[in-house]
Amino acid sequence: MFSLVAVSAELAEQLVAIESDGEDAVHQARTRVRRLRSILSVYRAAFDADAETRMRSRLKQLGDRLGRVRDLEVKADALEDLLEADDEVEVVDVVSAEVAATRAEHDRALASLITYLHGRTVRVLLADLQMFAAEPPLSRAGREHPGRVTTRGLAKAVRRVHREREDSLEERHEARKAARKVRYAAQAVADDLGRKAVRLATAAEAVQEALGDNRDDLLLAHELREHGHIGLAMRCERRAADALDGLDQKLAAIEI
Repeated sequence: MFSLVAVSAELAEQLVAIESDGEDAVHQARTRVRRLRSILSVYRAAFDADAETRMRSRLKQLGDRLGRVRDLEVKADALEDLLEADDEVEVVDVVSAEVAATRAEHDRALASLITYLHGRTVRVLLADLQMFAAEPPLSRAGREHPGRVTTRGLAKAVRRVHREREDSLEERHEARKAARKVRYAAQAVADDLGRKAVRLATAAEAVQEALGDNRDDLLLAHELREHGHIGLAMRCERRAADALDGLDQKLAAIEI
């Protein structure tokens, strides 16, 4: 139901891959956690309320641990991307030092994550998640009117994307999270809704990526300014502004 079995299996595979230094494994595992949490949230009416809330909360704890490592990966990559071909040696040295410090912090966070993944909390979560996915604890609506739950849940998620918001970093972050939920929820019902779901997921992904790039660069710019690297911060800010080009059209494409 809602691709829960497939996504749960993919999560387990990616968690194993983290321990064997699998390429992009942390990012892929975090994505699966977010996908599962989005499905449970958007289609919560299909599930027993207590069981859905507990599972989503437990997944969030795992997602937070994965997120600490992934955020450092993103930061290091973003710093490296700031360098330009004609940069002076001093600029290259500053960026290289920041990248080295970030990657060192990432390695420590990754070691802590792997220790956490070896623990009982994660083993029990994966076992319970497998049972949840195989035999979802359905509500009456989920048993009797799954199509109605899908339609209403997805429509409500789309409305959240278009909720009126102020133009601030945090409000854009809320819009990004809303778009991410639509993306994953639509992908989960693509077999049932066909091209309609695929188009919706694609549109939501475009908004999610644009707002994500904007946020990552603005946060990095703020940190660089605090360290006195004004020129590099300004580069980040220009890149953050560019990420929002065409955002209104991308948002308009998220419709049912």
